[in-house]
Amino acid sequence: MIEIIPAINSQTFDDVKARIERVQDYTRWIHLDVADGTFTKNILWHEPEELAQWTRSNPNHPLIEVHLMIKNPEMAVPKWIAAGAKRIIVHVETITDFIRLKKMCDDARVFLMLSIAPETPVSALDPYFDKSIVCFQVLAVNPGLPGQSFIESSYDKLAYIRRKCPHCDLEIDGGVKVGIAKKCKDAGANLFVSASAIFDSEDINGAIEWLRSDVK
Repeated sequence: MIEIIPAINSQTFDDVKARIERVQDYTRWIHLDVADGTFTKNILWHEPEELAQWTRSNPNHPLIEVHLMIKNPEMAVPKWIAAGAKRIIVHVETITDFIRLKKMCDDARVFLMLSIAPETPVSALDPYFDKSIVCFQVLAVNPGLPGQSFIESSYDKLAYIRRKCPHCDLEIDGGVKVGIAKKCKDAGANLFVSASAIFDSEDINGAIEWLRSDVK
């Protein structure tokens, strides 16, 4: 299934909520960027307890995927699952206990998505293609900072992952806009995460539909 997923990259939960409200009528999924300054140079909102309170009060919210740009994700994952995340995105560069991580997600019936950063060779994912992982992400910008340009080598990474895992959901995140989205689809992506191309527009629905038409 093709999905356009708005990315929310904020420093406060008030801003997170405001951005969710802007897109929730036009999308099935939202993508929350989380960074505590250990894996990235910057800090973003990263409080699962705040999300938990909000999801309990808003039961009809869109499906939530949480992009954990943090070290030691195994310690944080249970709180994000409890907060309502339906997909947890963890960087392959940060995994220390894959078996534990996968079991936590499986037990909660939450998808585990493995992400790879631009500087990491795509072959780092090879050990995981036969471990029941059905979701992968290529991060096409340096982790954490919004508004960056798409890194061209990401197309080759997408194509490599698609060859290795024809049935997987394959997400592209970072610098995604009209034109780039189509090239990513041609390389194998079916999930398209976008922040600036959506939130910088005065017409949120129009921006999402424009991206969707680019990858039909």
